[in-house]
Amino acid sequence: MNTNGTDVESLELIVVVAVGVLAMGRLSRRTGLSEPPLLLGAGCLVGLTPPFAGFTLSPDVVLFLFLPALLYWEALTSSVREIRDNFRSIALQATGLVPATAVAVAAVAHTLGYSWPIAFVLGAVLAPTDAAAVAAVAKAMPRRILTVLRAESLLNDGTALVLLAVAIEVVTDERPFSWSGTALAFVESYAGGIVIGAATALLLIPVRRRLPEPLLHSVLSVATPFLA
Repeated sequence: MNTNGTDVESLELIVVVAVGVLAMGRLSRRTGLSEPPLLLGAGCLVGLTPPFAGFTLSPDVVLFLFLPALLYWEALTSSVREIRDNFRSIALQATGLVPATAVAVAAVAHTLGYSWPIAFVLGAVLAPTDAAAVAAVAKAMPRRILTVLRAESLLNDGTALVLLAVAIEVVTDERPFSWSGTALAFVESYAGGIVIGAATALLLIPVRRRLPEPLLHSVLSVATPFLA
């Protein structure tokens, strides 16, 4: 199996995407247009070009490379005090609004001809908001609403990924739907996330306090989300 061609293509795509992000960011600042729609349009154009039209990105790259870095940055730049003050609203949206949105999307998809299992897969994919997108699009909103949206978008992935996993298991007939199994998956998702986050903090905070050089602090900061 020859992987050199794939590696080169992946490197080229990374360079093209990086240049596109920089170009769209500059265009957004010069024109006053919102950056996410510009990035979306540029991504579509890149995807339609012949060299990258058939390129497939592994889901693991998104889950273990892109998402940790994005969510970690949003977590660092969010106010813990404001999150604590609005935690009830944030928790209700992260655990209640996501399933409700997934059901609504599934109902619409079913009326368009999709089977219920496939419709719920689509609903689980579209239900959660994205932390980086919220931060970019909702800058002009009142501070409290922005805080709730950003914090909710940090938590709702746990809900959405459980819904997606359950929907995929039903679609592929790997496991019949079970309310108790779904509830257990939710508990494992959130409890596991809390335990891993707390363990990472307990391990790395004392280490960072003892690091003598700023460069080492920067390296450890970059590595933290991937260690978690």
